[in-house]
Order: sequence, then structure tokens, then C-alpha cells
Amino acid sequence: MFDCLIYNMKEQMALFVIENNGKTVLIDTGTSSEVDSLLNHLQNIGIDHLDYIFSTHVHVDHIGGVKRLSTQFPEAKIVVSEFYQKLPETKFAKKESDLAEYHEYLVQNLKNRVIYVGEGDIISLDDLKLEIYSAPGHTPEHIAILDRKNMNLFPGDSIGGHHLGSGFSRPTAYPPYFNHESYSKTVKKLSQIDNVKSISLAHFGVATGPEVQEVFKISEDVFKAYKDTVVESYQKNNGDLNLIITALLDKFGRSPNEIKHNRPDALIFRTLGGISIGFINTLDLKSKFKVDSK
Repeated sequence: MFDCLIYNMKEQMALFVIENNGKTVLIDTGTSSEVDSLLNHLQNIGIDHLDYIFSTHVHVDHIGGVKRLSTQFPEAKIVVSEFYQKLPETKFAKKESDLAEYHEYLVQNLKNRVIYVGEGDIISLDDLKLEIYSAPGHTPEHIAILDRKNMNLFPGDSIGGHHLGSGFSRPTAYPPYFNHESYSKTVKKLSQIDNVKSISLAHFGVATGPEVQEVFKISEDVFKAYKDTVVESYQKNNGDLNLIITALLDKFGRSPNEIKHNRPDALIFRTLGGISIGFINTLDLKSKFKVDSK
């Protein structure tokens, strides 16, 4: 696990490297700004090549470094969801969709290096097998990865953002892709994988032992708590987004390292505003509750 110090914040974004018999995998990349630090880390732990770079999903904190890293490691295969191959059949095929833009980049620049994976597919590092789980909800193409040898799960953002040791979590309910039903089903599906010994969390830490099921329970509880708060505040405050955001901030606070100088209130409001809009849209609150536009 490597703390990439995303946006100069400690313990907010973890990247994971797997090595087995000389074969190596990187799970997600951070943004392009963290690549130099990542390369230094790889050098420090004696890794001079990557066989695979996994993209759990399309958001920039998870795929922003793919361009630079694919150049630095020209033999690395880029592993992404098979969902991208179905883009022409979906509503996300529009040019302005970051899903479409990322896939266009992969096809045009890394065509022969892309591996598309779906539920049950395996990427092998000799005797270490990485099994793919479809994990939609946060985004429609999200994948989770299970290291079958060590029973270590890499869920990306599919089950929320958890800061181990601090007791702080947020649901990853951001627009435009968030779907609350798919998200809930994914949390339940991943929680039912037998004998998971650890969860390597992108935001941030590694849960082991009893913490594993605690993380899944927290995922469900926090998801419900945020959803209920958004719905209640939406009704109470006539759909006023600023008041909904304030209600979330008052009730749940900031994550431990979101201090004023590196994550000012404007950025916190943007984060919580995204979560609020994600719930408002996917729960169709505008249709369910009449809002006085005055």
C-alpha cells in the first residue's frame, strides 16, 4: 500500500502494488500529479516493471496516471471493465462522457494493450489469481478485484470511502453515474464472498480480521444515514442544496485529514454537494417532493 498524498492530503488515497514470482500489478494510479511519487515508491521497493495496470473505474483519482504510466511501462497491459466495449449501446456513449473519453483514449493509444474483463474473469500472476467482480453503483463500469491466494479484496470506490482508525466514512454517491440500487447490491454481493481476510481500501487503509465485516456493515449504515439525511433535508429545506450540504456537514463532519489549508470549505461543499445531487437524482426526489421554486 502506498499513500500517494493526493492533493497533498495524507491518508486520503491509497494505491496498491501486487508482486508474485516477478510479475507485478498496480491497482489504480492516482492523478497524473502523483505519478512521480509513485515511480519513486516503486523504485524504493525494487519494482522496475509493471505487467498490469488495473483501472477499477473512470474517476480521475483512479485513472489519471494511466497515460504517463503506460509510457513509463510500455509492456504493461491496461485492465478495464468489459462495460467499455458496450458503450455504443448505452446512454454513456456521448462524446462528453468521461467514460467515452477514457475508452476513446485507450482504443486510440493503447489498443493492443487493453484487456477487457467481466464477472468471474481471472488475471494470473502464476499461482496468484486475481478474480474480477462486477461492482456497479458508484459508476456503471466499476470492477472489484479479489486476490484469491491471499483472499484480499480491492473494492476501489464500490463500497464507499473509509478512513480506517478514525471511524469516518462517506458513501461514494457522486453524479452523474451513481445508482443507489446497484450500489446497495454491490455492497451486499461483495460482503458475501466467503473467507475474505482483508480489504485494501482506496480511501484509506487495509481492513483485516473482524474489521472486514465491520467495513461492510459501516458501508451499509453510512449509505443509509447519508441517504436519509439528504431526503429529510430535501423535504425540510424545500430542495435548497446549500442547506442539504450544511446538514450533511453538521451531522457527519470532515474526514480526519481534510484540514482547512488543504481542503477548504468550498471543496468540502463541492464534495458533499456531489453526494447530495447523486442521491437527489437517483432517488428522483424532485418528482417525489414538490419544491416551491420561489
